[in-house]
Amino acid sequence: MIILKRRYTNLFCPALFLLMLIPMLVGCDSAVSGTTTSNTPTPKLDSSPKGPGAANLTATARATPIPTVCPTISAKPASTSGWKIYKDTTFSFQFSVPPGWRAGSFNDGGNDYIAQVFPPGSTTPFGIATADPEHFQISVLLAGTASDPAHDPNWKPEATPITISGTKTALYDRTSPACEEVNRIAVADFGQHHYTFFMTSVPDKAKNDLALFLGMLQSFVYTG
Repeated sequence: MIILKRRYTNLFCPALFLLMLIPMLVGCDSAVSGTTTSNTPTPKLDSSPKGPGAANLTATARATPIPTVCPTISAKPASTSGWKIYKDTTFSFQFSVPPGWRAGSFNDGGNDYIAQVFPPGSTTPFGIATADPEHFQISVLLAGTASDPAHDPNWKPEATPITISGTKTALYDRTSPACEEVNRIAVADFGQHHYTFFMTSVPDKAKNDLALFLGMLQSFVYTG
């Protein structure tokens, strides 16, 4: 009997140990493979439109310059009453010169004959127009191909044509990308020559200069 009791005792102890071990193994597995719950809230996607700024632009967009929208400049022709008359001695034309401005002409290396008009205070010699950001000029083509702003995408025709010495023609405008230079141009043929009428100005003087330039064009007379 004592031997039998010991056998039951020996069998009972391992069985009890296994029963106690099973819940521990199950709990351990649950801790390893189970899904844990976090208290951190899930971020929500923001679908609202974003404003300008480098953080919201791609690298390509940041590297692409944004074109500047330049202000539209318009003016009516200034009255030429009391203006002095410039009569060219080489070609048959004349025009009125705004008060305080000075006019002169030169031969540009045989390609063009150019009459220039410089504003008050300017000391730029005739023939060096690029040194003065504000001036008017009338070019007579002597050799080469005539330029036509109608075929140049940089020039935009204005809605209302102008009349130069009885010839109706388009006035074209152009503004530099940074808006620091304002230009106007018109072309017309008189006699056997091609004439180009050009204005360049700066933004703070452009409106007044345009009025003077248009007045000068209205006063232009081809006398040939």
